[in-house]
Amino acid sequence: MNNEIFKKAFNHTLTDLKIYNITESIRKGHFETISKAHDSIHEFIYLAPLSVPKNKNLDEKSAFLKVYLFEIFYTAHNSFLMALMGFYNNSYILLRTTVELLIKGAFWECLAHKKFRDKSKILEENKVKIGKLKKTILDWLNEIIQQKPSIEKEIEKTSAAIFDKIFPIPENPHLKKLVPLPKTCIYQLNEWDIFNPIPNAKDRIYNFYSELSADIHVVPDKTDVGRRLLSQKDLYQVKVILDELNRYVKQLQKTIDILIVVELNILHNWIIQDKKIRNNLKERLKFLENLYLPFAYKKLSSLVGK
Repeated sequence: MNNEIFKKAFNHTLTDLKIYNITESIRKGHFETISKAHDSIHEFIYLAPLSVPKNKNLDEKSAFLKVYLFEIFYTAHNSFLMALMGFYNNSYILLRTTVELLIKGAFWECLAHKKFRDKSKILEENKVKIGKLKKTILDWLNEIIQQKPSIEKEIEKTSAAIFDKIFPIPENPHLKKLVPLPKTCIYQLNEWDIFNPIPNAKDRIYNFYSELSADIHVVPDKTDVGRRLLSQKDLYQVKVILDELNRYVKQLQKTIDILIVVELNILHNWIIQDKKIRNNLKERLKFLENLYLPFAYKKLSSLVGK
């Protein structure tokens, strides 16, 4: 490639990245709050490896840890960067996607394990019509286990193997109705105690998810043009709106608080069985407290025995 063409393309890309907006967001925004929001995202990804016993690999919880964990992290991080650039609609869309990734990752992880499948009242009550019968994803999984009992041990040992078993479902226009809606997943995760210790978790988290969905559904005042109109900014120039940035950071903090609570509940049995892990995690309590993650702090406190 010609060097001049490369420089031109690179400089154009830098302009597209809104580096000036990022600088303005950090300088003029509430720096301490913004930095804590950023550090919270990294705390989420940092806690998982600290919670894996030496005699364990990730396979047992691979549906969550291998398939979804880093996707959640990078989506949350990109959401944060979009907000610094001034693309608030995109940042909220990615934040909502982060929550959905968390919900789906935790749901499939739990469904791979018999102790959760045996306690699935919410799923059992949410049957959908497939042909002449009414079924749930739980019925589908139990049927294939009955046909081949070794599948139960397979997905118990390697939870990500559940995706091979459900592979036909999302691709089939008739069967894809078996995949539960986010609301059903949230209510079922609540029954499985995956949101503990968040009070009134099923409604709190579903309402939060629904609130973030306003950006997905492009309600007019949730578009960036709408935001600029309300803040009396140039409609078609991507500008930093500090009130929007501050509002976004608060929503991000709420999101990360939920992320870490779910993460710790998924890793619960590994943490409580290993004293060394608990001692290492005790050192993270002060960070969670400093990052304004109250539910995550409360959850970790209960696990490490503070």
